Amino acid sequence: MSVRFLGRFRLPQRLAIATALTALLGLTGLAAADQQVTALLRNGERVTGVFDGYNNNQVYVDVSASDERKIPVGDVVLLDFVGGAQGLPETELSQARGDDHVLLLKSGNAAKGRLVSVEGTDRDPTLLFRTSSGEERRVRFSEVGRLYLGHYPGAAPADSSAPTAGPTTITTAAQSGAVTVNATQRWTSTGITVAKGQRVAFQASGEVQLSPDANDTATTAGSKLGRRMSAGPLPGQLSGALIGRVGNGQAFGIGNQTEALTMPAAGMLYLGVNDDNVDDNRGAFTVTVTAQPTTVTSQRRPQP
Repeated sequence: MSVRFLGRFRLPQRLAIATALTALLGLTGLAAADQQVTALLRNGERVTGVFDGYNNNQVYVDVSASDERKIPVGDVVLLDFVGGAQGLPETELSQARGDDHVLLLKSGNAAKGRLVSVEGTDRDPTLLFRTSSGEERRVRFSEVGRLYLGHYPGAAPADSSAPTAGPTTITTAAQSGAVTVNATQRWTSTGITVAKGQRVAFQASGEVQLSPDANDTATTAGSKLGRRMSAGPLPGQLSGALIGRVGNGQAFGIGNQTEALTMPAAGMLYLGVNDDNVDDNRGAFTVTVTAQPTTVTSQRRPQP
């Protein structure tokens, strides 16, 4: 396989002001040599295979050893590196329907703005992204979860700056999905964007090992030995327990409870294990996440 990252890919420079996603970008990761990707085209077709880079304004996807697709980038609405470009949450898509590009990272960070270029060597390709605040960030492609390239099919979001004298009501549909929470990864995206105050239920199972000691194991409720964290996301709580986070907010406990929890903020929902060092862990939890529908009403004052 020949990875193509020597050409420069540039898109129009128009930026839109957006605050729906944070603009913090993580810059750690590995090379993108064998990344699986699903390219969702604007005509509805999905092309899945090994991501083989950008060159001459084309996306290269190796569907098989004998089938290499060269897709004009203008035909692509989404590059999904963590799923099959299906079952995408409406609250996420609503942001992707505008002019801005939406960048979601595997690390749990996200940004709205504009993809500027892709550059670098075969083994270390880099995405240059300019956020809506005008800040340029360089991110390795292996860290990208999903990249929306603007104007996702459907109605564009309303202009939040438009004056209105009445209440604005936003209804978030119910969402559900199964997530594998690998104990070696700090945070795992659920692919579900929640609203502040929305109720979310968790059905979790599995067991993880928290160190080279085979007896140092934990269920979703936490350490079987009763060991508690002195540091880590939730100090003082049982090691290895299932925890959550919304966006870049504070971690909260989930454990093995099945009663729906109230989300403390709005943003992408992430899951993890309560451990200060995930590098020596083993195993994973399987979690079914069910976000209940919610309605939020706000009142705007008319502009003079």
